[in-house]
Amino acid sequence: MYASGIAYGLRSNYFWVVKKAWHDSLRDATAARKLHNRISELEPNNVDARLVQGLHDYIVGSLPWGYKVLGFLVAIRGDKEKGIRTVQEVAKNGKRNRVDAEVFLCALYRRENQSKLAVPLVQDLIRRYPRNYLLRMELGQMYSQSGDGVRGLQALEEVARLKQSHAPGFDRVPWEKIYYQQGSIQFWYNDLDRSLENMKKVAAAGEEVDLNTGVQALLRMGQIYDMKQRRAEAVEAYKKAIAYAPQAEAAQESRKYLATPYRRM
Repeated sequence: MYASGIAYGLRSNYFWVVKKAWHDSLRDATAARKLHNRISELEPNNVDARLVQGLHDYIVGSLPWGYKVLGFLVAIRGDKEKGIRTVQEVAKNGKRNRVDAEVFLCALYRRENQSKLAVPLVQDLIRRYPRNYLLRMELGQMYSQSGDGVRGLQALEEVARLKQSHAPGFDRVPWEKIYYQQGSIQFWYNDLDRSLENMKKVAAAGEEVDLNTGVQALLRMGQIYDMKQRRAEAVEAYKKAIAYAPQAEAAQESRKYLATPYRRM
């Protein structure tokens, strides 16, 4: 029953993120919730089974009004705050799902613009999994989004140091990922020259970087050029972003800036 609930939850995520099939995603999420509700009835002390319930409460509680109406019609309920509290409980008292709950809680805090609350959780995960470079890169993002760009860049400098010293697990880190993350923080903290330098390194890697990183770097280059009043170079960067990954969200955003220069709000 537990495994079936997890399977429905995974397929729900696939429908939502990949297929954009909202109704199918809600259906599977509800099936997962019902199975894990039943586990809680049979084993009231099974804290791990509450993770799916908490995530379901949060997701349904975050839906636009139209989807909430749909949820009401098929007896789906949702409550964002209750969902977060439930995931917090699993992160504190869970057994099998404690680490998963910490990871999900970090994502929820970021979504709710409470990245500072995620910092100690990411640090705990780094202690548990010191070879996982993604956690250190996430730490840089969390610091940056919580208003501490200096520590954000320091976290990424530590990733670079570990890669240079061939620390276990860190040879797998693409340099372009580090450059992109550094450039992103520098972009939002108005260190435009250094940001542009890093984004150029990413763009120069061409097919060696994943599509999302590559197209985002080109979009950022265009935005930086616009902010520096270098319109012709901005347009060229936007066109390259569109050609690089035409269906990506960054490419769609680039099309907008072909007509109207980027301006930071």
